Parts: sequence; structure tokens; C-alpha cells
Amino acid sequence: MKSIIVLMLFLLSNKQLVSQNKIDLRSDKAFTKVFKEIEIKGLKAMVKYVDQMVLDYGHSTDINKAYHYYFEEIKQTPNKIPFREEAKYEFLKSLDSLQFSTVWRFEKDIVMIRIKDTVHRNLKNFPQLYIKPFSKYMVYLSEIGKVDPYYDGIRRNFENAGGFSTCDANWLARNHSRFDFNVPKNRIWAAINLLSREETTEMKFDRYLKNQKMQVAK
Repeated sequence: MKSIIVLMLFLLSNKQLVSQNKIDLRSDKAFTKVFKEIEIKGLKAMVKYVDQMVLDYGHSTDINKAYHYYFEEIKQTPNKIPFREEAKYEFLKSLDSLQFSTVWRFEKDIVMIRIKDTVHRNLKNFPQLYIKPFSKYMVYLSEIGKVDPYYDGIRRNFENAGGFSTCDANWLARNHSRFDFNVPKNRIWAAINLLSREETTEMKFDRYLKNQKMQVAK
């Protein structure tokens, strides 16, 4: 009898936590204005994927606080990588192509990289993830940027320069206390910001060499 009561209390507590951390992205009028239903489902999946990661980080069961704790960690350790890249890529590739292209693009080949003192050219199947400078997400940023200068600035940076510098990308982590991650536009951008953080070129290259050796061995 006691074990049943404990189980019921656990289930009730878990249900309350899920309800507490759930966010209604559709409450943002600009969001529903810009995105189609299939795109909304993809963005919700991305947010859910990142939500789970920051909750698993373990500092809070409150999602807003969990994001703040995680960005504070990045603030202290700017090179922190939120996701194992292979797992992250597997998740993103599981999305519908339209859902994926709402925000992202993959580059599979690279013309040239420098690792320490050596230049490597024409590497095939060397995947890199980028936020698309012209995409539905940028249309959304344009819409919310009409009343929010920060998001208008993000859009301008992407459209003018094709992306963020490392310094720009870390601005959110350095200034996370200004944001409420229960607000849809902030939660979406926080999720995209964390998903966009890639492994170092050296880490990618080491894995690339291992994969090449495995291909040769076959």
C-alpha cells in the first residue's frame, strides 16, 4: 500500500513538473503568423530536445532556471559543447527536410582548413552545421524585431555577415539574466543558440580521420 502511494505521489509530481515546464509557442502571434504547421512541429521538437538537455544538466527542475544555469556555465566556460555532435546531427537529420531548413543548413564538404601548422584541402563528408542567413526563422526574427531591437540585430547580423562571430554567439550567455526563457521567442532562440554550438575544428578533424581509417579498413 505504501509503495502504491509513493508511486502515485511520484507520478503526480512528475506530471506537475511537465506542466510547469511546458511552453505554448503558439501564444506568440508572430510565431503562428510566420510558420506553417509542419514547421511549428519541427521547432517544438527542437525546443523539446534542448529542454531535456538543460534539465538533465541537473541544477533545477524549473526550465527557466535550468536555462539560466546552463548559460551561466557557458559564460564561465565559453568553449563548452552542449551536445555530442553525432547525437545532435542524428536528431536534426530525423526532422522533416522542411522542418530542418526552417533554421539550418548542412555543409558536407570543406575546401580548406588549417589544423595547427598544416593546411588540409578538399575534405569530403566533413559535416558542419550552420544557421541559414535567409530562412523562415529569419522572417520570424524580422517580425519580432519590429518591436525588439535585440532580435532585429540578430537578423541584421545574419543577413549582412552570413552568421555570428564567436563573440556575438556568446552574447546571450554573457547576458542571460536579461531573458525570461518562458517567453516563446527567447526559448526558441536559446534552443537554436545551444544547438548551433559545434565541436572545435580539431575535434571534428580527429573524428574525420578515424572515420576515414574505418572506411579504409572495410
